[in-house]
Amino acid sequence: MSVTRQAHYGAGMVGRVEWAEQAAALYERVHQQYVGGARKLESLINELIGEEEGINYLTATARAKDPESFLAKAAKPHPDDPHRPKYDEPLDQITDLVAARVITFLVEAVDRVCEVIEEEFEIVEHTDMGAHTRAQGVFGYASKHYLVRLNAHRRELPEYAVLKNLTMEIQVRTAVQHAWAEFEHDIRYKLDIPPDRKPEFDRRFLLAAALMELADNEFTEIDRLYRELAAAAPDKSPRDLNTPTLTTYLTRRYPDAPHAKTNHYAWILGILARLGVTTEEELTDLLTGIDSFAVQAAMTHRFPAGTVRRLDDDLLAARGTAYIDLFPDEERRQKILRGRLKALGRAGITEA
Repeated sequence: MSVTRQAHYGAGMVGRVEWAEQAAALYERVHQQYVGGARKLESLINELIGEEEGINYLTATARAKDPESFLAKAAKPHPDDPHRPKYDEPLDQITDLVAARVITFLVEAVDRVCEVIEEEFEIVEHTDMGAHTRAQGVFGYASKHYLVRLNAHRRELPEYAVLKNLTMEIQVRTAVQHAWAEFEHDIRYKLDIPPDRKPEFDRRFLLAAALMELADNEFTEIDRLYRELAAAAPDKSPRDLNTPTLTTYLTRRYPDAPHAKTNHYAWILGILARLGVTTEEELTDLLTGIDSFAVQAAMTHRFPAGTVRRLDDDLLAARGTAYIDLFPDEERRQKILRGRLKALGRAGITEA
């Protein structure tokens, strides 16, 4: 991101607050550049974890720091000298001018999102808040925080010019952790709690944090039980395919695969309809003879494929080029599918 930098703060210059106001005025002039950068980062993350990896997550959003928040942060005093600013060059040193947050349903999905981030970005710094609290033997904030830059390849692409030289922040946590963190932040940072009342707040937040960890663990166990039941459920009379029935069908067919986002099930249902497949029986007939384990072994997915991605791969193995032809106006998807079809050919699953 190209902006005009202010001079480095030094001896004999204006006071700390005046310096911060000058920096904030410059930031406000270029703020829309950072807004554009946030939109680009949000789009990239959704593409990486949703479209490409099929991870089941709640939201992935990004924002540019508000000018008022920038001023407040830029005006913070230096810990060793309260007359000096903490940041000599706020536009370079404040690392959350563009920040993203990914919220998942399950802890397992947090780990998968983090794998993607570590693979796709240049990591400047990584802080596992949950590991830190566990090491202290207490309960508390369990989010994972990254400071990242674009990887070398994307820094050279013109569409990412707005993010080229920027350090960005990405936070990843579950919905339960998010609720705790947001409420705790609102209380602690927006209310001047009297010292004699602080222990009471600390104790209650600690109790809530313990319940938060318990809730995350229970959601994971509920998910395991659901998979177990779905996999063991006896086949019933043929049913029409819709989101609930397809979800159960795919969980039974791919018991170890992570769940996909709800809208991904709707997407694959549309594809099945174009193939003339509207019932479980018809889908089973179409996939007869397809070794899903062999299909996955042939693929080059960097991370475990979710249920919808597994079905997408099996449909490609079953229909070959006819499956690719279902997407005449989707050049990017056709390119991806051709690459996968070649991998299946090299493995002898389809004709090379």
